[in-house]
Amino acid sequence: MRLLLVLVLGAACGGGDTVVTGTSPAGLAWELSGAGDPVVLLHGFSVDGRMWDPQMAALRERFRVLRYDLRGHGASAGFAGPYAAHEDLRDVLDAAGVDRARLVGLSAGAQIAIDFALTWPDRVTALVLASPGLGGYVARDPFDWMRPVMTAAQAGDALEAARSWAETPMMAVPSDAAGDSLMRAMVMDNAGLWLIATNPAQALDPPAIARLAELRVPTLILVGERDLPDIHRVADTLATCVVGAAQRALPDAGHMVNLAAPAAFTDAVLRFLSAPPSPPATPSRCRARR
Repeated sequence: MRLLLVLVLGAACGGGDTVVTGTSPAGLAWELSGAGDPVVLLHGFSVDGRMWDPQMAALRERFRVLRYDLRGHGASAGFAGPYAAHEDLRDVLDAAGVDRARLVGLSAGAQIAIDFALTWPDRVTALVLASPGLGGYVARDPFDWMRPVMTAAQAGDALEAARSWAETPMMAVPSDAAGDSLMRAMVMDNAGLWLIATNPAQALDPPAIARLAELRVPTLILVGERDLPDIHRVADTLATCVVGAAQRALPDAGHMVNLAAPAAFTDAVLRFLSAPPSPPATPSRCRARR
Protein backbone atom coordinates (compact mmCIF):
# COMPACT_ATOMS: atom_id res chain seq x y z
CA MET A 1 0.00 0.00 0.00
CA ARG A 2 1.25 3.50 -0.83
CA LEU A 3 -0.11 4.93 2.39
CA LEU A 4 -0.92 3.34 5.73
CA LEU A 5 -3.26 5.18 8.07
CA VAL A 6 -3.38 4.25 11.72
CA LEU A 7 -6.26 5.50 13.84
CA VAL A 8 -5.35 5.92 17.46
CA LEU A 9 -8.18 6.66 19.87
CA GLY A 10 -7.59 7.95 23.34
CA ALA A 11 -5.73 10.29 25.58
CA ALA A 12 -3.27 11.74 23.09
CA CYS A 13 -5.74 14.51 22.31
CA GLY A 14 -8.20 13.92 25.13
CA GLY A 15 -11.94 13.99 24.94
CA GLY A 16 -12.17 11.08 22.49
CA ASP A 17 -10.43 12.99 19.68
CA THR A 18 -8.79 10.98 16.93
CA VAL A 19 -5.14 11.15 15.96
CA VAL A 20 -4.42 10.00 12.42
CA THR A 21 -0.83 9.03 11.63
CA GLY A 22 0.79 7.91 8.44
CA THR A 23 3.75 8.25 6.12
CA SER A 24 4.21 10.06 2.84
CA PRO A 25 5.34 8.14 -0.26
CA ALA A 26 8.93 9.12 0.59
CA GLY A 27 8.58 7.78 4.13
CA LEU A 28 8.01 10.98 6.08
CA ALA A 29 6.07 10.36 9.30
CA TRP A 30 3.13 12.65 9.97
CA GLU A 31 0.37 13.13 12.55
CA LEU A 32 -3.01 14.84 12.11
CA SER A 33 -5.23 15.78 15.06
CA GLY A 34 -7.83 18.29 16.18
CA ALA A 35 -10.65 19.90 14.20
CA GLY A 36 -11.09 23.08 12.21
CA ASP A 37 -9.08 24.81 9.52
CA PRO A 38 -5.76 23.08 8.80
CA VAL A 39 -2.50 24.30 10.37
CA VAL A 40 0.82 22.67 9.46
CA LEU A 41 3.81 22.76 11.85
CA LEU A 42 7.36 22.54 10.48
CA HIS A 43 10.20 22.01 12.93
CA GLY A 44 13.86 23.04 12.73
CA PHE A 45 17.10 21.17 12.12
CA SER A 46 18.22 18.48 14.61
CA VAL A 47 14.87 18.21 16.41
CA ASP A 48 11.57 16.66 15.26
CA GLY A 49 7.81 17.04 15.43
CA ARG A 50 7.85 16.80 19.22
CA MET A 51 9.21 20.33 19.21
CA TRP A 52 5.63 21.53 18.99
CA ASP A 53 4.41 19.68 22.09
CA PRO A 54 4.02 22.92 24.12
CA GLN A 55 1.69 24.34 21.45
CA MET A 56 -0.34 21.27 20.55
CA ALA A 57 -3.10 21.37 23.16
CA ALA A 58 -4.02 24.98 22.41
CA LEU A 59 -3.75 24.63 18.64
CA ARG A 60 -5.80 21.46 18.29
CA GLU A 61 -8.67 23.07 20.22
CA ARG A 62 -9.20 25.45 17.29
CA PHE A 63 -7.52 23.85 14.30
CA ARG A 64 -6.84 20.59 12.51
CA VAL A 65 -3.10 20.32 13.18
CA LEU A 66 -0.67 18.47 10.95
CA ARG A 67 2.90 18.00 12.12
CA TYR A 68 5.57 15.80 10.61
CA ASP A 69 9.23 14.86 10.94
CA LEU A 70 11.45 16.34 8.27
CA ARG A 71 13.46 13.97 6.11
CA GLY A 72 16.24 12.38 8.13
CA HIS A 73 14.67 13.45 11.45
CA GLY A 74 12.58 11.62 14.02
CA ALA A 75 10.65 8.70 12.58
CA SER A 76 11.02 9.81 8.95
CA ALA A 77 13.16 8.16 6.28
CA GLY A 78 16.69 9.35 5.61
CA PHE A 79 18.47 10.96 2.69
CA ALA A 80 18.37 8.25 0.02
CA GLY A 81 18.82 10.62 -2.91
CA PRO A 82 18.10 14.12 -4.24
CA TYR A 83 14.97 15.75 -2.85
CA ALA A 84 13.42 19.16 -2.24
CA ALA A 85 12.09 19.88 1.25
CA HIS A 86 9.18 21.97 -0.03
CA GLU A 87 8.18 19.06 -2.29
CA ASP A 88 8.30 16.79 0.75
CA LEU A 89 5.81 19.14 2.40
CA ARG A 90 3.52 18.93 -0.62
CA ASP A 91 3.64 15.13 -0.48
CA VAL A 92 2.83 15.12 3.24
CA LEU A 93 -0.16 17.42 2.66
CA ASP A 94 -1.41 15.18 -0.11
CA ALA A 95 -0.96 12.05 1.98
CA ALA A 96 -2.87 13.61 4.89
CA GLY A 97 -5.64 14.89 2.62
CA VAL A 98 -4.94 18.58 3.30
CA ASP A 99 -5.46 20.89 0.32
CA ARG A 100 -4.78 24.38 1.77
CA ALA A 101 -3.40 25.35 5.15
CA ARG A 102 -1.82 27.91 7.41
CA LEU A 103 1.91 27.13 7.74
CA VAL A 104 3.90 27.62 10.96
CA GLY A 105 7.63 27.02 10.61
CA LEU A 106 10.65 27.58 12.83
CA SER A 107 14.20 28.04 11.48
CA ALA A 108 14.65 25.49 8.67
CA GLY A 109 10.90 24.87 8.91
CA ALA A 110 10.24 28.53 8.15
CA GLN A 111 12.52 28.33 5.11
CA ILE A 112 10.56 25.33 3.84
CA ALA A 113 7.27 27.17 4.42
CA ILE A 114 8.51 30.15 2.38
CA ASP A 115 9.69 27.96 -0.49
CA PHE A 116 6.40 26.08 -0.50
CA ALA A 117 4.34 29.31 -0.50
CA LEU A 118 6.34 30.62 -3.46
CA THR A 119 5.91 27.39 -5.41
CA TRP A 120 2.26 26.63 -4.57
CA PRO A 121 0.74 29.94 -3.39
CA ASP A 122 -2.83 28.68 -3.80
CA ARG A 123 -2.24 26.07 -1.10
CA VAL A 124 -1.21 28.56 1.64
CA THR A 125 -3.63 30.76 3.55
CA ALA A 126 -1.21 32.31 6.09
CA LEU A 127 2.41 32.07 7.24
CA VAL A 128 3.99 32.22 10.68
CA LEU A 129 7.77 32.38 10.30
CA ALA A 130 9.62 31.95 13.60
CA SER A 131 13.41 32.40 13.94
CA PRO A 132 13.32 32.18 10.17
CA GLY A 133 15.77 30.69 7.75
CA LEU A 134 15.71 32.05 4.21
CA GLY A 135 16.94 30.46 0.99
CA GLY A 136 19.72 32.50 -0.60
CA TYR A 137 20.63 34.45 2.53
CA VAL A 138 24.40 34.49 3.16
CA ALA A 139 25.36 34.64 6.85
CA ARG A 140 27.60 37.54 7.86
CA ASP A 141 28.72 36.51 11.33
CA PRO A 142 31.43 33.95 12.17
CA PHE A 143 30.45 30.52 13.46
CA ASP A 144 33.24 30.08 16.01
CA TRP A 145 30.73 28.58 18.42
CA MET A 146 30.30 25.65 16.00
CA ARG A 147 33.91 24.42 16.31
CA PRO A 148 33.30 21.85 19.09
CA VAL A 149 30.36 20.46 17.16
CA MET A 150 32.26 20.09 13.91
CA THR A 151 35.34 18.68 15.64
CA ALA A 152 33.24 15.90 17.17
CA ALA A 153 31.34 15.28 13.94
CA GLN A 154 34.56 15.00 11.92
CA ALA A 155 35.86 12.51 14.49
CA GLY A 156 32.74 10.40 13.98
CA ASP A 157 31.43 11.02 17.51
CA ALA A 158 27.78 11.77 16.84
CA LEU A 159 26.74 11.84 20.49
CA GLU A 160 29.44 14.35 21.43
CA ALA A 161 28.53 16.48 18.42
CA ALA A 162 24.90 16.45 19.51
CA ARG A 163 25.79 17.29 23.12
CA SER A 164 27.93 20.19 21.92
CA TRP A 165 25.20 21.38 19.54
CA ALA A 166 22.72 21.49 22.43
CA GLU A 167 25.07 23.94 24.18
CA THR A 168 25.37 26.38 21.27
CA PRO A 169 23.66 29.78 21.16
CA MET A 170 21.41 28.45 18.41
CA MET A 171 19.79 25.89 20.72
CA ALA A 172 19.83 27.77 24.03
CA VAL A 173 16.69 27.39 26.13
CA PRO A 174 16.58 28.55 29.79
CA SER A 175 17.70 25.61 31.92
CA ASP A 176 14.72 26.00 34.24
CA ALA A 177 12.24 25.78 31.37
CA ALA A 178 10.48 22.52 30.50
CA GLY A 179 11.52 23.10 26.92
CA ASP A 180 15.20 22.63 27.78
CA SER A 181 14.83 18.93 28.58
CA LEU A 182 12.64 18.42 25.52
CA MET A 183 15.20 20.15 23.29
CA ARG A 184 18.06 18.05 24.63
CA ALA A 185 16.12 14.81 24.25
CA MET A 186 15.32 15.58 20.62
CA VAL A 187 18.87 16.66 19.79
CA MET A 188 20.29 13.45 21.23
CA ASP A 189 17.65 11.30 19.50
CA ASN A 190 18.65 12.92 16.19
CA ALA A 191 22.39 12.70 16.81
CA GLY A 192 22.88 10.56 13.71
CA LEU A 193 22.44 13.68 11.57
CA TRP A 194 26.02 14.66 12.43
CA LEU A 195 27.39 11.59 10.66
CA ILE A 196 25.69 12.35 7.33
CA ALA A 197 28.41 13.37 4.88
CA THR A 198 26.16 15.21 2.41
CA ASN A 199 22.57 16.36 2.33
CA PRO A 200 21.28 16.00 -1.25
CA ALA A 201 18.62 18.70 -0.80
CA GLN A 202 17.74 20.63 -3.95
CA ALA A 203 17.42 24.37 -3.36
CA LEU A 204 14.68 26.53 -4.83
CA ASP A 205 15.96 28.27 -7.97
CA PRO A 206 15.95 31.25 -8.01
CA PRO A 207 16.23 31.37 -4.22
CA ALA A 208 13.48 32.75 -2.03
CA ILE A 209 15.42 35.86 -1.04
CA ALA A 210 15.05 37.11 -4.64
CA ARG A 211 11.31 36.40 -4.75
CA LEU A 212 9.87 37.63 -1.45
CA ALA A 213 7.75 40.29 -3.17
CA GLU A 214 5.74 37.42 -4.68
CA LEU A 215 4.40 36.36 -1.27
CA ARG A 216 0.87 37.67 -0.91
CA VAL A 217 -0.50 35.86 2.13
CA PRO A 218 -0.90 37.17 5.68
CA THR A 219 2.49 36.73 7.34
CA LEU A 220 3.67 36.98 10.94
CA ILE A 221 7.39 36.96 11.75
CA LEU A 222 8.39 35.97 15.28
CA VAL A 223 11.95 36.26 16.57
CA GLY A 224 13.49 35.92 20.01
CA GLU A 225 15.20 39.05 21.26
CA ARG A 226 18.29 36.96 22.10
CA ASP A 227 18.52 35.20 18.75
CA LEU A 228 21.63 35.49 16.59
CA PRO A 229 22.20 38.72 14.62
CA ASP A 230 21.92 36.85 11.32
CA ILE A 231 18.45 35.62 12.24
CA HIS A 232 17.39 39.16 13.11
CA ARG A 233 18.67 40.29 9.70
CA VAL A 234 16.61 37.60 8.00
CA ALA A 235 13.53 38.61 10.03
CA ASP A 236 14.05 42.27 9.09
CA THR A 237 14.43 41.33 5.42
CA LEU A 238 11.18 39.39 5.51
CA ALA A 239 9.37 42.20 7.32
CA THR A 240 10.54 44.66 4.66
CA CYS A 241 9.97 42.55 1.56
CA VAL A 242 6.81 40.54 2.29
CA VAL A 243 3.83 42.77 1.66
CA GLY A 244 1.88 43.45 4.84
CA ALA A 245 4.05 41.26 7.04
CA ALA A 246 3.92 41.88 10.79
CA GLN A 247 6.97 41.35 12.99
CA ARG A 248 7.20 40.73 16.72
CA ALA A 249 10.16 40.11 19.02
CA LEU A 250 9.63 37.94 22.08
CA PRO A 251 11.69 38.92 25.15
CA ASP A 252 14.03 36.56 27.00
CA ALA A 253 14.03 34.06 24.13
CA GLY A 254 16.63 32.87 21.66
CA HIS A 255 16.38 30.83 18.49
CA MET A 256 14.19 28.05 19.89
CA VAL A 257 11.57 30.64 20.67
CA ASN A 258 8.58 28.30 20.97
CA LEU A 259 10.37 26.35 23.73
CA ALA A 260 12.00 29.32 25.47
CA ALA A 261 8.82 31.42 25.62
CA PRO A 262 6.03 28.88 25.01
CA ALA A 263 3.14 30.90 26.47
CA ALA A 264 3.97 34.12 24.60
CA PHE A 265 4.69 32.20 21.40
CA THR A 266 1.45 30.21 21.54
CA ASP A 267 -0.60 33.32 22.27
CA ALA A 268 0.94 35.23 19.35
CA VAL A 269 0.38 32.35 16.96
CA LEU A 270 -3.22 31.74 18.05
CA ARG A 271 -4.15 35.40 17.81
CA PHE A 272 -2.71 35.65 14.31
CA LEU A 273 -4.02 32.36 12.92
CA SER A 274 -7.50 32.91 14.32
CA ALA A 275 -7.92 36.15 12.34
CA PRO A 276 -5.11 36.61 9.83
CA PRO A 277 -5.30 40.07 8.21
CA SER A 278 -5.60 40.54 4.48
CA PRO A 279 -2.33 41.73 2.92
CA PRO A 280 -2.65 45.29 1.61
CA ALA A 281 -2.56 45.82 -2.14
CA THR A 282 0.72 47.72 -1.97
CA PRO A 283 4.08 47.01 -3.59
CA SER A 284 6.93 45.37 -1.73
CA ARG A 285 9.45 47.74 -0.14
CA CYS A 286 12.45 45.65 -1.17
CA ARG A 287 13.44 47.82 -4.11
CA ALA A 288 13.13 51.04 -2.11
CA ARG A 289 15.26 49.56 0.67
CA ARG A 290 18.10 48.82 -1.74
